[in-house]
Amino acid sequence: MSYKNIPRLYINKELKSNNDIELISKDKHYLKNVLRLTEKKKIRIFNGKDGEWEAEILSKDINIIKCIKNIKKQVSEEGPSLYFAIIKSHNLRWLLEKSTELGVQNLYPMITDRVNVRSFNYEKSKLHLKEASEVSGRLELPRLHEVKNFEEILLKFKNKSDNIIFCNEERSDIHLSKYFKKNFSKNISFIIGPEGGFSDDEIKKVYANPVINRVKIHDRVLRSETAAVLVMSIYKNYLQLLE
Repeated sequence: MSYKNIPRLYINKELKSNNDIELISKDKHYLKNVLRLTEKKKIRIFNGKDGEWEAEILSKDINIIKCIKNIKKQVSEEGPSLYFAIIKSHNLRWLLEKSTELGVQNLYPMITDRVNVRSFNYEKSKLHLKEASEVSGRLELPRLHEVKNFEEILLKFKNKSDNIIFCNEERSDIHLSKYFKKNFSKNISFIIGPEGGFSDDEIKKVYANPVINRVKIHDRVLRSETAAVLVMSIYKNYLQLLE
């Protein structure tokens, strides 16, 4: 059986053979009113722990599904961490969705000196990650961490074994692709600034931290969401060359 065109749902419940699962209202609405699925239709479900399962809609009102069989075993999906300054909501959604599709493992929203937006809708952002994981075929959702100030973030970078990459706008820095030739690792973190860039004080603190590596990712100034997608793409491309 081909599962290519069968919709996927992230279900935050245990998945096992013949297990009946009651859907939350948002998932019920999606299946019934958006996809217009009916009783007996098949879907795919995953929870980040038990692999991917074929499931069947049991009821006419689309609120109960049953696990039929496991179709994909759970595997560890290693990926980088992304520290990003909070940006406007529509750009933020794009950043979250695309970095999820490209395999980000951890997402750390930051408040920096020059951010234009200081509020962060945690639940809405988690929904974007859920939807992007469902569409892209991921078996687990990225982990979204609490918002922290940039100074708090810098304090945690003390271990020289961690590969911390500060995506700088300084043109004299080494390009990320060249940096990877000698310093690539799966245990890696990227730091992306706001639209106005990091302040002089923040940059001084980065330069004073010996465990943070500075790179450039392009010869032009990029929007925050573009920079995030570019570093994830370079990482993914380099990873595939090694496999």
